Amino acid sequence: MLDEDFLLWIKQPDAAKDMFWNGLALAYPQQQATIGDARTLAAALTVQKETASEATKNRIWNAVSNSRSKMVTIKRAITWMAAAAVVLIIGSVALFKYLGANEAVIKTAYGQKRAITLPDGSQVVLNANSQLKYKPRPRRHAPREVWINGEAWFNVVHLNKTGTPVQAAERFIVHLPTMNVEVLGTTFTINTRRNREQVVLQTGSVKVNVPSKSSPVFLKPGDLVNYNKDSKVLSKATTNPADCALWKENRLKFDNTPLREVIQLIEDDYGYKVAITDSTILERTLGGTLSSESEQILFRALENMLDVKITVNNKTVTISK
Repeated sequence: MLDEDFLLWIKQPDAAKDMFWNGLALAYPQQQATIGDARTLAAALTVQKETASEATKNRIWNAVSNSRSKMVTIKRAITWMAAAAVVLIIGSVALFKYLGANEAVIKTAYGQKRAITLPDGSQVVLNANSQLKYKPRPRRHAPREVWINGEAWFNVVHLNKTGTPVQAAERFIVHLPTMNVEVLGTTFTINTRRNREQVVLQTGSVKVNVPSKSSPVFLKPGDLVNYNKDSKVLSKATTNPADCALWKENRLKFDNTPLREVIQLIEDDYGYKVAITDSTILERTLGGTLSSESEQILFRALENMLDVKITVNNKTVTISK
């Protein structure tokens, strides 16, 4: 409701605006109800701002001039309409303040990263094509909670410094689509792409809760836990956690990584559709650290390292020998 482009779409719709906002609703189905409510409310507010034409005003004036009773009736109607408009506007402002105070949603576009400081001072770096949701004003004595979809790096403030039993408000819970990650004070990365959920612990300790498991999984620095939502299989391994967080510094590290995994990264982070002209190329692997500051720099580096040709046409990337 505070977005000028959204309001312009309601007032002056056209094919381009319809494509964008309807596409947004399709991309985020969980927001369709919210977008629909906002459209209804925006349309109602727009009606209140419209003014009658001169011909309409003259017709109304001539009609009320013929009868004293008609004038009284119309005056009453105008009074009620004005009161209704005031109530609608006040209610809308109150609703916006309530929603804004209870939920904040931050999204990144393809190729974009964003650093966020949460109300408790914890830091989050959101990778491209990702979403973070949190409550700017959580309830008193309630746990700190965030919801993540995509990829993010967390540095959580440790509130329990006395060694006493952990209180509810000192807990920090990250909700993934399937798993929940509970921490006290730590740094870690999360990835929920490609129908998997992955947590890599850098410092501190975390507890991972999986609905299909009777007991939680505890991680120590260097541990990686991966949950496959298709097979419902939970696996645990060790890795170099610093390498998993290099993306926030616009760097990517590959270690005998097959091209098919690199293709997934290009599609997930930059929004391209990748086409391969020869399937044997998929078996090629690469190692080393590359800059991911822009897709153009990354593509040129991949060409040199894999001995391939990369061409870009709109949002389609073609890789050939």
